[in-house]
Amino acid sequence: MPGPAPKAPSKRRRANVPKSYGAATPTTAPAAQSHDRELGIDDPHKLIADMWTAVQESVEARFFSEADWERLRFELWNANQAMTGPRPPSGHAWGAIQHGLNELLLSPAIKRRVAIEVKPSGPDEDAVAAVSMLGKYRQSLKPV
Repeated sequence: MPGPAPKAPSKRRRANVPKSYGAATPTTAPAAQSHDRELGIDDPHKLIADMWTAVQESVEARFFSEADWERLRFELWNANQAMTGPRPPSGHAWGAIQHGLNELLLSPAIKRRVAIEVKPSGPDEDAVAAVSMLGKYRQSLKPV
């Protein structure tokens, strides 16, 4: 590993930034077709089923391609085999499962390593503009 994951830009302490900071334009994509997908595992472990549900309901789900969904199904099938086996998964098996899930960019730390930050939708721009205009009007009023 190259070291700890970088912090989000809003959490950094240093004031100086690289010259290229802010030069990139964010990439946005329309929402992907959402439909109920089947995990395809007979009697999956509860944690595996919960992970499948959580990923389907996550923000990232709309950016997954069909290949990503198939890769996730494969990774979760592998994790299910390890979880439902006669013995608990070994450290090596668990490391392989974690590596596979990290490759799908499910962790916020892994996203920051590749300079992806999912931000919640902000306030309505029209509402912010209206509040700003009201503030200007208040300042222009003279007390009686």
